[in-house]
Amino acid sequence: MKFPLFVALRYLFSRRKQTFISLISAVSILGITIGVASLVVALALISGFHGEIQGKVLEATSAIMVSLPEGGVRSWKKVCEEMEGFPFVKRAYPQAIYQALARGPLSTQAVMLRGVSLSSPPPWARGFRGEGLLLGRKVMEALGVFPGETVEIYLPRLELTPFGARPRARRVRVEGGFSSGLYVLDNTAAAFPLERAREMLGQDFPVNYINIDVDDIYKAREYASILEKKFPEFTFTPWSEINRTLFESLKLEKKVIFLVIALIVVVAALNIVASLILMVMEKVKDIGVLMSMGATRGDISKIFMYQGVLIGIIGVLIGEALGIFFAFLANRFSLIKIPPDIYQLDHVPFHVKPLEALGVGLFALFISFLSTLYPARKASSIDPSEAIRYE
Repeated sequence: MKFPLFVALRYLFSRRKQTFISLISAVSILGITIGVASLVVALALISGFHGEIQGKVLEATSAIMVSLPEGGVRSWKKVCEEMEGFPFVKRAYPQAIYQALARGPLSTQAVMLRGVSLSSPPPWARGFRGEGLLLGRKVMEALGVFPGETVEIYLPRLELTPFGARPRARRVRVEGGFSSGLYVLDNTAAAFPLERAREMLGQDFPVNYINIDVDDIYKAREYASILEKKFPEFTFTPWSEINRTLFESLKLEKKVIFLVIALIVVVAALNIVASLILMVMEKVKDIGVLMSMGATRGDISKIFMYQGVLIGIIGVLIGEALGIFFAFLANRFSLIKIPPDIYQLDHVPFHVKPLEALGVGLFALFISFLSTLYPARKASSIDPSEAIRYE
């Protein structure tokens, strides 16, 4: 063991007469521990929410959404087959999206008619038999209808009647409801089978969107660029752009939370500075003796730098363990409950990412190291002859 590290360990763990300095060191370790644990838990919370929301967005939409020319495309099967020929495309399936009005016993509200193919439905419409409309749960609640009842759909087309032109209306049975967990979809969607569009609604709805599932969602932007070169007449939008505002706000929240809670670590670092300065004042005579016996100014500086870094290491290890343990307990026992009708989750999810936890530890160690520079410099600048003059 190197001489500076040996002395630093003796100073840190040996019993001293000056219990006040020991107390400040303990407070420094506690501050680092609380700061690191808080950062780990906060980042795990944001990462958990981000992961849940991302999963729900991908279930409700797709990795890449393809906007087709105005008027839609009727030969969508051929287009989907061509897109599925690319090695990174797992599945391409059609969707027709049109605005309409739905009227039920309680209210009338705007809905997005979503035509889906029964042979390749989106994840949120799996199990859809195509015997009527599939409504979002919130839409059903707002309209006041239940499965088996009928709603009146006002289509975005006009028809001539003896009383003039009026919106085309159809009464359609409600087959059931769905809950995707995505607010926009659950509050606006009314799905119908593309294969039975004319029979059910009295007109065809050409496919105007194609959804694409890929092998790596984080390469969706790159894949969209590749597909756009092959199909320049279509517009390819990756999932990160579809809900860009939502994901950017989550990223901003993570940065703000990190900066705010990081101040706890900075405050703890100030305690390290205070404890080391008091230690230097206490050990002036020891420093003089060590230097008179051959210790260099670099050795003296390293003693106090090691001591501050050791405080940081102890605090980081305990803080990381506490943060990860709390996140595990919170997930295991659903400790933090939230209203499921608002967030579509019954508890707060925590997801500890190893790289984020490592980054928190390195940040705390870096701050701990910076806090040792001034005390270490002051210790190394002590004149040994003055320190032991009266010994």
